[in-house]
Amino acid sequence: MSNEIAQSPTKETRPQGTRQSWQRPRYEVKPGKDAYELRVHLPGVPRDQAEVTIEKDQLLVIGRRANLRPDGGKPVHQELVLNDFRLQLQLNVKIDTDQISARSEAGVLTVSLPVAEESKPRTIAVE
Repeated sequence: MSNEIAQSPTKETRPQGTRQSWQRPRYEVKPGKDAYELRVHLPGVPRDQAEVTIEKDQLLVIGRRANLRPDGGKPVHQELVLNDFRLQLQLNVKIDTDQISARSEAGVLTVSLPVAEESKPRTIAVE
């Protein structure tokens, strides 16, 4: 993977007194001519519980899973991890934040990250 978009090394911050367990989702970044495509796998996360935030050069994706267990129900055996998802990425290329779009389909969140004009390569004519 290139260095333009990388997993952020910063520590997670949680409100004091909460014990939220986060799981890092699997993801992939594909470069394109005018944009990067980020695909984040968020199984069990309804569309309205997926959240994408960008602040300065940090992209944050949060997915909250629906509670699939009936109230008070305890499993006899459990192999599934039911934590919510959290992915924080460092953007090392300028992104046109007004043109970012996201869609969710079949548990995969796809985020289009258009490269800002000043970051696109250009050819300089030699006279």
